[in-house]
Amino acid sequence: MLMLERFFWMGETPSLLMLGAYDFRLVTLSVLISILICSIAMQIAGIAREIRTPSYRHLTLLTGSVAQGIGIWSMHFIGMLAFSLCTAINYNVALTAVSIVPAVLAFWIALEMLAREHVDRYQLMAGGVLMGAGIGEMHYVGMAAMEMAPQLRYDPRWFIASLVVSVTFAWFALWLRFGLRQHGRLAKPVITMLSGVVLGLAVAAMHYVAMGAARFVGEDDPGYVHELDIDLVLTITIVTLVLASAVLAGNLFLRFHMLYKQLRLSESCQKAIFDTAVDGVITIDPRGTMLSVNPSVTRLFGWMPEEMIGNNVTMLMPEPHHSHHAQYLNSYLGGGPARVIGIGRETTAKRRDGTVFPIRLAVGEVRVDDQIFFVGFIADISEQKRFEELLEREATQDPLTGLANRRQLSILLPRSIGRTYRSGDPMALLFIDLDGFKKVNDSFGHEAGDELLKVIARRLQQLVRGTDLVVRLAGDEFVIVLEGLKRDDDASRLAEKALAEICLPIDLGHNRVRVGASIAVAIYRPGCELSADTLLQKADETMYQVKKDGKGRIAIIDC
Repeated sequence: MLMLERFFWMGETPSLLMLGAYDFRLVTLSVLISILICSIAMQIAGIAREIRTPSYRHLTLLTGSVAQGIGIWSMHFIGMLAFSLCTAINYNVALTAVSIVPAVLAFWIALEMLAREHVDRYQLMAGGVLMGAGIGEMHYVGMAAMEMAPQLRYDPRWFIASLVVSVTFAWFALWLRFGLRQHGRLAKPVITMLSGVVLGLAVAAMHYVAMGAARFVGEDDPGYVHELDIDLVLTITIVTLVLASAVLAGNLFLRFHMLYKQLRLSESCQKAIFDTAVDGVITIDPRGTMLSVNPSVTRLFGWMPEEMIGNNVTMLMPEPHHSHHAQYLNSYLGGGPARVIGIGRETTAKRRDGTVFPIRLAVGEVRVDDQIFFVGFIADISEQKRFEELLEREATQDPLTGLANRRQLSILLPRSIGRTYRSGDPMALLFIDLDGFKKVNDSFGHEAGDELLKVIARRLQQLVRGTDLVVRLAGDEFVIVLEGLKRDDDASRLAEKALAEICLPIDLGHNRVRVGASIAVAIYRPGCELSADTLLQKADETMYQVKKDGKGRIAIIDC
C-alpha cells in the first residue's frame, strides 16, 4: 500500500498540486518528429518485407528499430522539455538512457510485424499490447528520470487510461497498415504515408495522454524563471533527423544493392534461357532490323549471328511474306490489326540455302522508355507436319496397297457427285469383288494373299487417269470412281479392261495363280437424286447379284 501511495496520487491536499504549461512550438515539433520517424519506419518495414536474405532482413530490422526507437525517444524528450513547472528540473542521465531501450524494443516489434505479408488478428492484438507497453514504459521510465523538488505522482484513472490509449492506438496503427494494404485501393506510397502519419499521431497521443496522468505535488518556486534550452532542443532534433535519415539511406542502399544483385541474376537466367532455348528467339526493332538472335536461330536457318544482326528479318522469309512484311509492320504500328503479334500462328520460313520449311511463330511486343521492340519465338514444326501427314495418310489410305480407303471414299465421292452436277458430264462407280481370292489365301497363306492384292491394286491404278480414284474398300473389294464421262460406254470399256487385267496370271513366288472378278458399273447422271452412300449401296447390291448369277461378269445400272 505504501508503494502505491508513493506512485499514485489519491486526491489528498489538492492545493499542493503544481500546474505546468506547454510550449506549443515544442509540442508541434515533437508531433512532427513522431510523424516523420513513423513514416520512415513504414519505409524501412517495406524494405525489409522485400528482402529475402535472412541476415540482411534482420540487419534492416535491427538498425531500423534502433534508429526509430531513438527517434521516438527524442519526440518524448522534446515533449518533456515542452512542459514547464515553476521549479528547476534536471534529468538523471542513467535513467534517461535506460528509457531508450523500451522504445527500441517497441519499434522492433512494430517493424517485425509491419515487415510481414500477412498477420492474423491475434498477432495484431499481441503486437499492439507489446508495442503500447513499450511506448508506455519508455514514457514512465523517462518521467522517473526527472529530478526536482516537487514529488511526482500519477492519477490512477489517467494512468490506466494512458496504458489503454497506448495499447489501443498501437493496435489501431498496425491494423490500419494491413487494412489499407489488403482492402484499400490506394497506391503503396499513399498507404505508406498515411500509415506513417496515423502511427506518428498515435505515438504522440500516447505520450501526451501519459503526461496528463502526472501530478506534481509541492510548492512553486517564486524566484524561478524558466528558460528554454534551445541548443539542447536543436541538438536532439538534428541528431534524430540525421540518424533516422542515415538509417533510411543505408537501408535504401541495401535494398538497391539487393535489387541490383537480383537484376544481375535475372539477366544471367534470361541469357541462359536465351542461349539454351530449343526455339529460335529473334529481337527486332520497328523497322524489322534484327538486334539479337540466339544460337537456335543459326541452327534453324544456317546463317551466322553476325550475318543476321543488323539486317532485316525479311531475309528469313519466303514470298509473299518477304514482300509484304514492311507493310504488315507499318500497319500494326499505325494502329492496324495484329496478324502475328500477340497471336501466334503457323507459317513458313526460308533457310540460307533457299529451302522453305514450316514454323510456328509467336511474336511479343516490348515497350521500354517509349521505344517498341518485338521478340519472335520460332519453332521448326517440320517433324510435326510430317507426322500429321503420316497420320492423315494412315487415316485415308490403305496401308497394304497404298490406295485410298473407305474413309477417303466417303470424303471424295460426294465431291465427285458435286462436280458432276456442275459440269453436266456423267460419272461412274465401278464396284469390283475378286473371285477366287479366298482359295488363294487359304492355300498359300496370308502373305501370298496380301501380295496378290498389291498386284491387283497396281494393275487397276495403271488403268485409270490421274483424276480418277481407285479405292480398296475392304478385304478383296475395290471401287473405281470415274468422272467426266464423254460417252456411255467409257465406263463399260474400262470395266472390261479391269476384268481382263485381273484375270491375268499372277506369280506368287514359285506359284502361279489366277483370280477373277465380278463387277458392277453404276452410271450417275446429273439430276440423279441418289446420295453418295446410296449410290455405293446400289453398286454393292448389283455386284452381289452378279456373283450370284455366275461370277466373272459385268453388270451395268443407270442411276
